[in-house]
Amino acid sequence: MASLEDQYQKAWQLYQEESHHDPDREPYKSKYAAREIFEELKSRLSKQLDEDDVDDSEGAFSEEGVDGVGLTRARMAAVVYHLGVIAVDTEEFSTGEEHLNKALVIIGDECGISSGVSSVTVGDAEVAAAALLGTEESLSESSETSSISPTVIAPATVALAISCHNQLGILWSHRANFMTAKRHLDRANKLYEEYQKQCTKPPRTINSLFSSSNEKENSGDDISGLDTLEKLHTLTFYFLAQIYGHIGAPEKSAWYCHSTLQRQLASKDYDPIDWSINAANLSQFYQGKEQFRVARHLLASASKVLSGHEAEVDTPQEDAHDAARRHEKYRQCKADVARCWGRYCLVLLQVSCDRAIPDDLPEQQSQEECQPQEEILDKQLQFVQLEVSDLESEVAASPGENFDEARPVFLAGLRWLTTAREFYTLEDYAGDYVSIVQEMSHLYKALAFFEPSEERRCKMHKRRVDLLTGLIQELNPQYYLHLCRQINYEIAETYSAMMDNKLSLVESAGSEVTPPQAKKINTLATSSIQYFLHYLDSLKDTSTGEQPTVYTEDSVRPALVAWFHLGRLWSKLIAASQQTKLQNLSQSLQNYKRLVEYCDKNPECQSVMAQELAVCREMVQLLPLKMEQIRALTR
Repeated sequence: MASLEDQYQKAWQLYQEESHHDPDREPYKSKYAAREIFEELKSRLSKQLDEDDVDDSEGAFSEEGVDGVGLTRARMAAVVYHLGVIAVDTEEFSTGEEHLNKALVIIGDECGISSGVSSVTVGDAEVAAAALLGTEESLSESSETSSISPTVIAPATVALAISCHNQLGILWSHRANFMTAKRHLDRANKLYEEYQKQCTKPPRTINSLFSSSNEKENSGDDISGLDTLEKLHTLTFYFLAQIYGHIGAPEKSAWYCHSTLQRQLASKDYDPIDWSINAANLSQFYQGKEQFRVARHLLASASKVLSGHEAEVDTPQEDAHDAARRHEKYRQCKADVARCWGRYCLVLLQVSCDRAIPDDLPEQQSQEECQPQEEILDKQLQFVQLEVSDLESEVAASPGENFDEARPVFLAGLRWLTTAREFYTLEDYAGDYVSIVQEMSHLYKALAFFEPSEERRCKMHKRRVDLLTGLIQELNPQYYLHLCRQINYEIAETYSAMMDNKLSLVESAGSEVTPPQAKKINTLATSSIQYFLHYLDSLKDTSTGEQPTVYTEDSVRPALVAWFHLGRLWSKLIAASQQTKLQNLSQSLQNYKRLVEYCDKNPECQSVMAQELAVCREMVQLLPLKMEQIRALTR
């Protein structure tokens, strides 16, 4: 009969290596074969335990290591753990939970099990509320505070115990019971911390329990044990980041995400592409919180790590298919990081616009008071292993106050988005391509806010129109109806803004409108009307060809605002005759009435359209009087 060590290695090879090559029709073939061997091992170890009449008291595992019956129990726990992992992998979750809990019992961590499962009775609503208030620990006894037996954090068993709790965290997360998952992950975190405080001997890996002492000494297992423990702790942080995201605690989720990235850098154990995209994605959270220095540092770090990986991508490979796949993955990651840079610049400009509008003074003072605290946070969230000051210096990390400060941010954002668009082409990634072009349009819009010249502002809006109309010409509304709606609406708004700029130029000059000016204003207004009508036409009922009696929740405000704009635009047209002016005002009145009538029939919309509705009601009263005055003059 094969030795225990040989049996274990055979099962491990089946599970860890050969299972990746199983045919699609038998996806668990190797895992099932490994399970049979682990079951045989379990039976053999059980007999040894019975023969040796093992004492279950403390001392089965000591800080110095395990031998004799202590080693047998450790091996039994490892085999049961593997059976649990295989059960989870093969979607036998209840069996997997049973095995993982049993492994914890064998090594003396019953307290970790009970505190983990105690949160099953907590409702989802209570969990979410507690997370938002930062009091989630009060829901039930925390596994962190449960007693920890010395046998659990002994060098031979600490990695096994943490692995069990990590796996149980994943299992309960799959069941959408996130607080129970969190309890197990908290327990794993606490076990790691207690081991670091109390133990001086290096930990053993699970596999080393089935290696002879000579093999362990020659293989440098002490080092691999430390590495394995650090990897397990990094996994705990990674899973906690996901759990905090699920229970409505985004700040904690972001912190654990950052800590995971930090630990990966420190250990030099990470995939550069995955690390870069994760850092770039995390930057989106911090820029949303207007913590721009943290967001910029994350993006600069992502770019640094990715650029360092470029040489490896270009290294010739024997397998051409693998080389092509790797190169494509790198190109996509580079485009994604560039896209995140572009969004960073866009959000920074949009916040600059918002802050340029006068607001409540107490709030501004509060922001100033928070500045020292933000600087402390910035330092805590830096990757000390990376030197990225050169990349950070390329773009600002605080909102601008004028055109000169906004322009460099605009240029950087446009450059990054152009890079992203080179990968996300219209032919291969239509949705992404449209989104990138829309973000370019929004960059021009934000810069135009700071442009003091009305004429140059118009030119910026014209760039937006050129970008967006190019999209409309390329997209088939039959397949991209939602995108076409968005673009038509934005083009209409842009033409309306251009018309307002032209009117401002005329009014500031203090002279009468010249025929060329009137023609330009009317052209812009009618273009805006045309695209608003394109948008509204796309909402029509296909069976009747009429506007819906009730708009959907996501389209009701855009549709009603479109009717509001149409009323305003018709009234702004410069007419060559009184008769034409009457016709324009009549069109304006019809659109205002349409909005009023819809809100009267659907009172729930009145709060959504409060400001516009008040204007429309006023115009419905005033326009007929104005039209009557014009008729009186023409009689």
